[in-house]
Amino acid sequence: MRIAACLALLPLAGCGEGPPTLSDEEAIAAVEAANGALPPAEEVVPEAILYPDIERNEIYGAACSYAPGTSLGARVIARPVDAFMKIDGDIVRLAADPGASELPLGTRSLYTGRAYTLNLSIAGEGEETMSETTLYEGTITLRDMHGRVVYTGTGTASCGV
Repeated sequence: MRIAACLALLPLAGCGEGPPTLSDEEAIAAVEAANGALPPAEEVVPEAILYPDIERNEIYGAACSYAPGTSLGARVIARPVDAFMKIDGDIVRLAADPGASELPLGTRSLYTGRAYTLNLSIAGEGEETMSETTLYEGTITLRDMHGRVVYTGTGTASCGV
């Protein structure tokens, strides 16, 4: 009887193994890879900086204003020490990188903030206007904290006092 019981259990002996498991090193590598994955990039659509925004944040003085396409609404106002953008209804201030290339009126080609970096470029010699401003072709490139481009636009850069 005892032999019959053992023979009945014999086919079940191999069932306890289950699926193959990862070694400790493989498990650690899998967790590190999952933790290192970047969140999806979120596209940013800068809003026009309006006069009430300028007053509230005291954005006065010599600056270059960047407006995409044929829009007249500035999406970036850059000054020698800082630049401003309006994102999701909030004014975002970025600091000028003093080692970056200098653009008209002492503005810079690179500004950094908590969540974004902003690259600005200006092409051509510019066209002076009657209102003591100079118009250039300008490009805005905004990157998230992981260096991914979340906005880019080309249009008019108006530099003046």
